Amino acid sequence: MITRHTLAATAAALLIGLGLPVHACIMPPNAKALQQEVLANLNAQRKAHGLTPFKIAPKLEKAAQAHACDNALRRSISHDSSDGGTLKTRLKRAGYNFRAAAENTGRGFGTGARAVDWWMNSPKHRQNILFPRVKDVGIGIALSEAPDNKLHWVINFGASK
Repeated sequence: MITRHTLAATAAALLIGLGLPVHACIMPPNAKALQQEVLANLNAQRKAHGLTPFKIAPKLEKAAQAHACDNALRRSISHDSSDGGTLKTRLKRAGYNFRAAAENTGRGFGTGARAVDWWMNSPKHRQNILFPRVKDVGIGIALSEAPDNKLHWVINFGASK
């Protein structure tokens, strides 16, 4: 069983590797199950629209998780990192060479299904999910500290070079 300490250490290593400031990143105990739920719901939407399913790309996942931690620490849904970085700079830091990329962020959704449902009802977020050129995905989830205790979601979509 993965402990909260181990997850926090892993998240801290991701932040260091991406050159971001390291603070305690709290990951929910069911983070992997939430990620799988998001992936299943994203791929159901893609299938319903005649698109190929996403596959997890470790470098996209690294960037998404680090940004989810950064957003959780700031209680934010920003597309800009606390150091001013953008999606493009975060993906470069993670070593993901891309032809196309997009990002969805969110806060407070209790389940992966609710997150995907909300994004599908938002035109810009829906466009990212149904963007035919992207095939890879990275899913990051972090929990903000008490008293907030909200889940912060970051989904990075990409097409590698």
